[in-house]
Amino acid sequence: MDVLYRGLIQRRDDKNKIYSIHEPEVLSISKGKEHKQYEFGNKSSFAYSRGSGIIVGAMAIEGNAYDGHTLMPQLDQVKELTGGRIRKAIVDKGYQVKGGIRGVDIVMPKNLKRESYYLKKKREKRSRSRAGIEGFISNLEHDHRMLMNYLSGAAGDQINTLLAASAYNMKKWLRLKREEILSLILRWIFQASVLTSVNIQRYQRIEKHLMIRIN
Repeated sequence: MDVLYRGLIQRRDDKNKIYSIHEPEVLSISKGKEHKQYEFGNKSSFAYSRGSGIIVGAMAIEGNAYDGHTLMPQLDQVKELTGGRIRKAIVDKGYQVKGGIRGVDIVMPKNLKRESYYLKKKREKRSRSRAGIEGFISNLEHDHRMLMNYLSGAAGDQINTLLAASAYNMKKWLRLKREEILSLILRWIFQASVLTSVNIQRYQRIEKHLMIRIN
């Protein structure tokens, strides 16, 4: 009833507005795009390894937090899960962190007019790596149900995020190991066929022996 009452008395300029009675955690998120300025939902953060091509960190973000404030918790999760040291993080302009993060080189697109030719090309190459993330995000949204979450509440957001990351990594692993898996399946089929043939031959011998004894 409290959520319903808040939804009835809220005004246009109020903060922490209720956009869904069934899911009061839903937020209005500014996207800054011309065709879609706002989206309704919750934020999720993913850390993607450029070398291995797998997701090494995933979490649902509570509230409409500034992207730069979510970078440190995400890096801490990656350190905890992988046990490795993070030396470089390639992000977009929304992840500007005041003062930076100690020990981590944060790379983001910048104005390249005043840089030397070498630094300009080097930063452009790094930025292309960040641009490649867009295809990865689209894959999560359309193939792993990150575009629409059917689970309820903040716990549902966390579960959906972790399931999407796990499914992506499993698909990646199966793609890398498909030759080994196919070889195991064919070997199992071959062994099964050999055993079946041997059993059929034994059965025919026993049947023939019984017929001879009966006669």
